[in-house]
Amino acid sequence: MIAFEGPEVHIGISKEELKSEVQDLSNIGKLLPEGAVKDFTSEGDKCSFKVKGGVSIHLEKDLNNLSENVLVRMHTVAPTPVKFSLEVIATETAEGCKCNVRSDADLNPFTRMMVEPALKSLFEEMSEGMKKRFPV
Repeated sequence: MIAFEGPEVHIGISKEELKSEVQDLSNIGKLLPEGAVKDFTSEGDKCSFKVKGGVSIHLEKDLNNLSENVLVRMHTVAPTPVKFSLEVIATETAEGCKCNVRSDADLNPFTRMMVEPALKSLFEEMSEGMKKRFPV
């Protein structure tokens, strides 16, 4: 497994408020960058979207065995070509909370070279989306 981590950002809502936001997968689409991501849909515990290059990402929410600071975990499901998890992690601060997006991906070296830039960009954009949507 290869770990990827987006930048840590400070946002102006509490950890519990952010947890409510991200556990409703329809809100995930509001954190994704316009232009880089398209065709976002969500239904219950699943969501999907396309990233640059036309790759479809299908995610399913998994709230089992979350550690204290993990607000939501999602795993890719078929027909997503790459297996990875996506977690939103947050800790309380005086102004709200600080959070970041991280992932564990099951990649061979060749696939890593192809996928790493897209995943890093996605996580950076999600962090920026949280920062813009919930300013301090």
